[in-house]
Amino acid sequence: MQYNTQQQQIMFPKGATIRGPAGEHYAVEGLLGKGGIGAVYLVRDRLVKENLFALKEVIDPDKRDRERFVFEGEILKRLDHRALPRVYRVFEHNKLKRVYMLMDYVEGKNLESLRQEQPGWRFSLPLVLALMAPIVEALIYLHQQEPPIVHRDIKPANIIVPIKAEKAMLVDFGSAKEYVADKTTTISHRSPGYAAPEQYGSGTSARTDIYGLGATFYALLTGVVPVDAISRVIRSKGKGADPLKSAHLLESTIPTAVAQALQRAMSISSDDRFETIEEFWHELNTYATEQEVQLPQVTSADTPQPLPEAHSSSKGAALISMYFALLLTIILGIGFLSHLWWLTLMLLSCIGGLLLALFLSLRWR
Repeated sequence: MQYNTQQQQIMFPKGATIRGPAGEHYAVEGLLGKGGIGAVYLVRDRLVKENLFALKEVIDPDKRDRERFVFEGEILKRLDHRALPRVYRVFEHNKLKRVYMLMDYVEGKNLESLRQEQPGWRFSLPLVLALMAPIVEALIYLHQQEPPIVHRDIKPANIIVPIKAEKAMLVDFGSAKEYVADKTTTISHRSPGYAAPEQYGSGTSARTDIYGLGATFYALLTGVVPVDAISRVIRSKGKGADPLKSAHLLESTIPTAVAQALQRAMSISSDDRFETIEEFWHELNTYATEQEVQLPQVTSADTPQPLPEAHSSSKGAALISMYFALLLTIILGIGFLSHLWWLTLMLLSCIGGLLLALFLSLRWR
């Protein structure tokens, strides 16, 4: 996807308003995620203020990518699953050269945050199976669509346990999906440790999600993010040992058979992985023990990343313009009267440095 680098750096400040196609207005509340091709904002409906949404943005797509994004939006609008956020609409902002997707905001904590709150940064096998059950169901549902939808960014940070709920949801903050000719809907995004080798080169399939799912189970069970796929591929081509350690070697409570299932799910070659999500899930549950588990009760949400206030930059620009005009008038007046142009130049240099410092302090206040 092609986009303008200067535009890519422009983030909407908090309080900025993004207008929808039917005249609706969404006020930016915070930043949920960002990447090389855009961002995802937390926005509030200005008319119905209690309504919060996630607004995914893609910057300056070409015609082909824009059509893909719109096509994906139409597919996702038809989805109806309890573990997936609902997509409401896709719209464009031609002047800013951006396209948007409005979807449910899932308020809660992601599994990466919850994992880091656990002893050893890990969960027990029974708890992981209970937490991941709705996610597995959602992936099976996505793969059964026509055309199939491959998520390709499965990781703990994209799995959220909503506030006062026990069922996790699969979200996708900060990545953009696209439709490709092989009738597979995929995304252009790679998360080190969770992305399959083929995401760095060749085409993808449903088995790409099996790799990401296996890597997610691995991290949740061991407390360790898996070795990234590129390192594994390089080592294998050099005839070295796979640097990915078996999960039961990192955590002795993990059954050997479960560790072997994870290893198979994360095979470097997609042909060596399980054929379907169902097959992988069945293998994991075969060795699970019957045990009552208490699912984590989430009472607070992950805090969106802060953004500068909308008025800060405009106010700063106005102040800087005023200070610059005043100081320039005084300095030039002194220079003309004294004919000491060298002094004028020195003073201008000092003032320039002060103005730059002032601008930066106001810009990021």
